[in-house]
Amino acid sequence: MPRKNREFVLDVIESREARPARFEPERVLRGSLVPEAEESLSALKATKGADKVLKKFPGILDLDLWFPMATFTVGAKYGRAKYLDIWDADHFDDFTDMQSCLDADRAWFSSSEHAFWGSATTKTGRINCYFEAPDEGRYNCHVRLQSHGGPAVVECLIDDSSFGNLPVDGLIDQPHLADLGPGGHHFRIRQVSGSFFFLSLRVWRVG
Repeated sequence: MPRKNREFVLDVIESREARPARFEPERVLRGSLVPEAEESLSALKATKGADKVLKKFPGILDLDLWFPMATFTVGAKYGRAKYLDIWDADHFDDFTDMQSCLDADRAWFSSSEHAFWGSATTKTGRINCYFEAPDEGRYNCHVRLQSHGGPAVVECLIDDSSFGNLPVDGLIDQPHLADLGPGGHHFRIRQVSGSFFFLSLRVWRVG
């Protein structure tokens, strides 16, 4: 039997003014959740500083040397993907409620909007993708995110090392290169500003 609360004081509160019904939020376009190697290489080439990195490590350009290691989506994990931890994601009924997010394989992190509906307007979303690298080498951690209602900014990290802030404006692909030792590693995403969806993280052994 549930325990009876001896501290709470019963009272009657008056609130007679009706509140307006919820607006119909803009629906989010669905796309492919997980990038292919060709898409990741294209996004890598388009990243600022890529010319210098690819000149120094030309083996990254050879897709025959790319081996998929781990894939994370909200609904599934593949390969050496071990744990997906999601902190402070948001449930907004008929838009990003839990079932809708599970059906669409995505997680939503709100920002300063929806205070009228009780949102704390926090920006504390966190994602932790823990995977196991089979051996020492260079890895490409490719994240796919989507902003909503305006641009967002996140910070991406491998273990305790930051790649810096990543602007998210619409649907974006961003590879992150890291030299890793064998064993477990965390790829982390931290919300900085704006609201966004997490779609996937895919990790390749490259070069």
